[in-house]
Amino acid sequence: MRTVIYARFSSDNQNPRSAEDQIAVCRERADREGWPVIAVFQDVATSGAAGIGEDQRPGLSSMLRLVEGGGIDQVLAESTDRVSRHVADAHMIRERLEFAGARLFTLFDGTVTPIIGLIKGFTDSQFRTDLAARSRRGHIANINRGRASSGVAYGYRIANRLDERGQLVAGLREIDAERAEVVRRIFREYAAGISPRAIAMTLNAEGVRPPRGGAIWQTSTILGHNKTGFGILRNRVYLGKLVYGRSKSAMNPVTRRKLMRPNPDRTAIVEHDVPDLRIVDDALWQRVHDRIEANRGVPVDRQRRPKHLLSGLGECGVCGGPWIKISSLNWGCSRHRLGNACANNRNIATRQYERRVLADLKANMLAPDVVAAYVREYHRDFARQSAALTRDRARIERQLCEAERKAKRMLEAFADGGSEFAEIRVMLAAAKADTERLTRELSSIDAIPTVLSFHPRLEEEYRRQVEALEAALAEPHAAIEAVPRARSMISRIIVMPAAKRGVELEVVRQVDQVLALTMQCPKGSVSSAR
Repeated sequence: MRTVIYARFSSDNQNPRSAEDQIAVCRERADREGWPVIAVFQDVATSGAAGIGEDQRPGLSSMLRLVEGGGIDQVLAESTDRVSRHVADAHMIRERLEFAGARLFTLFDGTVTPIIGLIKGFTDSQFRTDLAARSRRGHIANINRGRASSGVAYGYRIANRLDERGQLVAGLREIDAERAEVVRRIFREYAAGISPRAIAMTLNAEGVRPPRGGAIWQTSTILGHNKTGFGILRNRVYLGKLVYGRSKSAMNPVTRRKLMRPNPDRTAIVEHDVPDLRIVDDALWQRVHDRIEANRGVPVDRQRRPKHLLSGLGECGVCGGPWIKISSLNWGCSRHRLGNACANNRNIATRQYERRVLADLKANMLAPDVVAAYVREYHRDFARQSAALTRDRARIERQLCEAERKAKRMLEAFADGGSEFAEIRVMLAAAKADTERLTRELSSIDAIPTVLSFHPRLEEEYRRQVEALEAALAEPHAAIEAVPRARSMISRIIVMPAAKRGVELEVVRQVDQVLALTMQCPKGSVSSAR
């Protein structure tokens, strides 16, 4: 019985030695029976429902070509589910082998006859369906325990550990401080009006490493897709929420490739709060998603910033109509321009318009009431951060005490003869690492002053940052960041005819956005003040 051996294992998560083990037991059976092994084929990290084409399962395809070329009496495999977990494929493979004059023989079932092939084909296929259901049940259980069920989202790192019994607790995550700041930056810049494309270009220009698997930052990486929840700006993990079930995989019956589709059953979505993983506050998340909602249905390449710094902000003080660019150099009332529906026939040059508005905005930003409000908000924010640090310190102290107790128990077990057990050594090393890490975190918190005190030069610092914004607007690349920030501080610009000639301008500011210039904290509802 001239024999070829076939082996397969399903995924990268399984032990690659699985295929080698299958081949070894098949060789042992062939040697015992006196069957000469002509060739060995295998498919690694390949689903049993992947198809039988060259691009789908090259090992199986090559094996079939060899058998159909003649001179082979049988194909030997460990079991039928190694050959296929798809009913139609299992039937087709067996028929092609039999037509070529060979049989399919497995260690579990012997010669696979048509009736055995039919029964095993259905059971192997059903096992794949049952396995998917069990996997989903396991994922949901992990989510409800506060453990991730998928890959590591950008801004986090793996924090798996051993439990009291020395068993691995998987799916744990912790915040990566450096990447978390990149996430906050993306949210802040998008909320300020910067396009996803511009954000991606800036990150690439600065050499910021993209999420794992990506060569560069792309628009889709940042904005993602609404239905599936993919993309940094849509990922609810940054709100401290683990979500499972927004999408589901479906296999294309022709190509046998898995596709991710939105889950039509919205009741199947599971969400669990994990406050320790929160990176973005509710207010910033809401501003971002208000903008996403406003751009719904608009192609990404058309979600651009206004062409000019003051586009869409000016209004005529006579008729209330938009103040628009009426020529390559000047701005004027749209209603007067489009049919003399307004008596305001004055206009203003672009450079003069921008210069006067920015000067008025700067004066508004440095008004005594705004400076005083900034100082108050600064101290409120400092108080909130101090309270958060106090909570963090208490949590870390509790964890440190537990880690020290665990290290002590492991040392005692080690001294009592446990040194010969690898699990004891691993747990001791993990406990020591946890103790060192938590000690460093506690030292970092101690290095931050938690006593709230008045900053004697706070007003000076605020004025310095206003000057910095003004300087940034004069730079050639200002449109990337400074222009959206400046626009967000302006509610509207009222343009009135001056007494003799020219125009009078009144800039109505957005008080909360002015305060947000240097304050990264939740704000109340938008309010305007003259």
